[in-house]
Amino acid sequence: MRIMTFNVLHFEDYVNKKIDIGLFADAIKSVDPDVCGLNEVRGEGPLKGYTDQTNAIGDALGCNRYFAKAIMVDGTSPYGNAFVTKYEIKSSETVAIPDPIFKYEIGKYESRCILKAVVDANGKDVLVLVCHMGLALGERKNAVKEICSIVDSTDMPIILMGDFNALPDSKELKPLFDRLEDTDALATEKGKFTFPSDRPNIKIDYIFYKNLKCISVKTIEKVVSDHLPIVAEFEL
Repeated sequence: MRIMTFNVLHFEDYVNKKIDIGLFADAIKSVDPDVCGLNEVRGEGPLKGYTDQTNAIGDALGCNRYFAKAIMVDGTSPYGNAFVTKYEIKSSETVAIPDPIFKYEIGKYESRCILKAVVDANGKDVLVLVCHMGLALGERKNAVKEICSIVDSTDMPIILMGDFNALPDSKELKPLFDRLEDTDALATEKGKFTFPSDRPNIKIDYIFYKNLKCISVKTIEKVVSDHLPIVAEFEL
């Protein structure tokens, strides 16, 4: 089972600054994942550039797909996470991450969500979680708490992936490391860096797992989005 996580910057070519579904479809096809989690995906709305990107990339790849709306930009245009998969999607839902009650940090706050789906991976159910955590610490703490609640509620094999906007030694991520395995245990130091794509020097994108065996992991060093994607191979 091949898993890919990719913050796609609403499918905007990082070099040419134009939305290009075909470019991203080719990048994903080159890896040929069974499941690909996507962050920063737009839905159809009246704002410029807001089209049904989930169905567009799903059609381009010939995959099943699901879009998890986190917010409505300007109250009109959907934005959130998505995933595409070769597998049958047995169930899918959008889990809202509670906003912090007190917003005391300087910077942008944005409501976030977790894409939660169960896929039939060659006869075995696997829980797929895709999340894009917030820039504010309070938002990330709430995201981790919500994810841990989901993880603790099942013995199903789990894949958790996404852009977490936090470094591996960030204290707020410790509950995830306590519950799940990080694919970086197999990665080289260079492979750990995912951002920015043209000069990667930090890791903020992850694939975690549970009740699976990770065979390999690598960072795809190709500038398409502002993040580099991660690809991991698992044995069911």
